[in-house]
Amino acid sequence: MQTTLKTMPLLVALLWVPAQIMAQEPANAQQEAIKKLQTKMEEMQAQMAGMQAELDALHGTANLADVKDLKPVPQSLETGSIERTMPPLPPAVQLSAEQQQTAVGKETADYVTFSEESEPAPRLYNVPLESTLPGFFVLPGTQTMLRINGNFKTDFMFDVRPSGFADSFIPSTIPVPQVSSISNFNTSIRESRFSTDFRIPVDGIGTARLFMQMDFFGSLGATTPRLRHLYAQLDNILVGQTNTAFMDPDAWPDIVEFQGPTSGLLARPPQARYTFFLGKGMSGAVSVEQPVSDINFSVNGAAAVPTTPAPDTALHLRYEGERGHVQLSSVFRVLAVQLPNGGPQESTLGWGVSLTSTWRAFGRDAINYQVAYGNGISRYAGDTGGLGLDAAPRTQTDLSLKALPLFAPWVSYQHWWTRSVRSSATFGLAKLQNTEFQPGNTYHKSTYSSANVIWNAVGSLDFGAEFMYGWVEEKNGQHANAPRIQFSGRYTFVKLHPNE
Repeated sequence: MQTTLKTMPLLVALLWVPAQIMAQEPANAQQEAIKKLQTKMEEMQAQMAGMQAELDALHGTANLADVKDLKPVPQSLETGSIERTMPPLPPAVQLSAEQQQTAVGKETADYVTFSEESEPAPRLYNVPLESTLPGFFVLPGTQTMLRINGNFKTDFMFDVRPSGFADSFIPSTIPVPQVSSISNFNTSIRESRFSTDFRIPVDGIGTARLFMQMDFFGSLGATTPRLRHLYAQLDNILVGQTNTAFMDPDAWPDIVEFQGPTSGLLARPPQARYTFFLGKGMSGAVSVEQPVSDINFSVNGAAAVPTTPAPDTALHLRYEGERGHVQLSSVFRVLAVQLPNGGPQESTLGWGVSLTSTWRAFGRDAINYQVAYGNGISRYAGDTGGLGLDAAPRTQTDLSLKALPLFAPWVSYQHWWTRSVRSSATFGLAKLQNTEFQPGNTYHKSTYSSANVIWNAVGSLDFGAEFMYGWVEEKNGQHANAPRIQFSGRYTFVKLHPNE
């Protein structure tokens, strides 16, 4: 019995120890499983971190916390847009308020025309016409600003009798003698335009501008592209093709049709130009331009050959005031021809002066005008350009060249009926002094009259209706006239005058 009692603890111990071991085995297995899961999670986290690093490398977005001296990217560059104000120029070329006003006066900036001839015009210091820079955006990653602009314009024209060119009203092309009443209807999109305008700040110098504009008057009677403007201007130095310095695009009348007054000065030669500030609202410009001796005559049936011994030189002085601007322009030319059949070269000097202005009259109304006179400036006027009337021999026996005098004034008045409806009335005259040598059917003079109503329907959509009347007379006294009615619709990509 005693032996049995003594062995009982041993038996209990022998039974308890295996039981405890068997109870601990599930707990150890659970812990082991947890450790294995933790290990797998750590491996997956490492893999995820590696994948994220590869994605960052592909997108170029390194860990910003590890990059020192990193400056935040301006919102304007992130979005490709800019504030609607001109970014400041470098300190060395900051413009004073007087220089800004001289470059573009308020009345010049606010003047509205259907043809928008002011947009391409070069400016002092490349100051933009619209201070809010509508339509410009920043090219991402650069300081270059770009505006893509243009318009889609459709013209519907009706002639009660032949009036010359079908899609531009030029009185000098009206058939003489007068043709009987033969009506004609024509539709055209050739005046539609496309332009690009780059603005690039140049540290320590100012602003560079590269401007290009095209329309679809590339060849007579065909809708083909034509380059109107292509020039580069750095600060006040310009090279390329744009309006002659003898012209004032800011004084162009508010007309619906394409050509403009019979006497309007309009030419876009390749050139080099320098513009300068004079103070007190005054500025000036001088340009050396591609010469064109627009001369056409024959001697005994053989044609003379025009030559260009020297470039044309044009210059102007301009005043910007509170109510508008005034510009005095001039041009100096050398006109020459090679006489046929081995004859000598004949040459003569040409010159011209022009006074132009757009001036606010009453309320938003404006009056604009041009008074031009000169010898050998026919190539610049709308009605005489291309007719070979810069110069001609004096008589049949005296073949020395004479630069033909031309008197070319026009005047226009713009009236605003409401904020969105306006009208303009325009009258122009071109009168040429002929020589005895020229035949009787040579152009002598012409007049142009027009009146219109223009409606800004909504946003950039405009409609216009215009009545035109032209009259032309030849050297022999024969004359003809023709009216035209035109309706036009135009949508502009960027609205330049938000207050219109």
